[in-house]
Amino acid sequence: MLTLYKKESDGKILYAEYWLEEGQVVEHIGTVGTYGTTTRTDFPVAYRDETEYKNDFLTRFTDQGYDQASNQYSYILLVQYPMKSMAGSKRDLWLKDKASEALISELGWKGLGVVDGHDMGKTANPVTAFALNIYCYVVDEKLGIQAIKRVLKETRLDYTQIKIASRELENDGEYVLKYSAKKDQEFYV
Repeated sequence: MLTLYKKESDGKILYAEYWLEEGQVVEHIGTVGTYGTTTRTDFPVAYRDETEYKNDFLTRFTDQGYDQASNQYSYILLVQYPMKSMAGSKRDLWLKDKASEALISELGWKGLGVVDGHDMGKTANPVTAFALNIYCYVVDEKLGIQAIKRVLKETRLDYTQIKIASRELENDGEYVLKYSAKKDQEFYV
């Protein structure tokens, strides 16, 4: 899979991506925050392999001002669920998998970003506390937070327990709490 982004003068961000699936090329193009359009075609016989197709895709879109996704991610959004123990319960492990799947799908299909793993364990809170953290790299903080809140609520994945914090990717500073389902304003990684 290859994802490219382009920032427009009006502030909108466009995305273009492709991947191979069952002998077909899938291209997904749109405006960040929307589902965009998806086309599927049989892998073109004009290309010897995926490398040739990738090079053509890159040329097509970089000529229009698009850049690699890794150069465009601006924020890390951390989705946090409280846990009762260091190892977590069966429910916590289930939640980690289901919430990650939902976030991967939502962020990916709307061109917002990717899920880049998780961790579970003790937080830096002076009072002993444990948490499940899911890390998301996104191109737009506001749209990313909106999408995360929406999909976790719609899928009923303990939406009433989450906290979402953000930090700029190029800044190694602290995470800043952006949303708390409960009115608890303390946040510890």
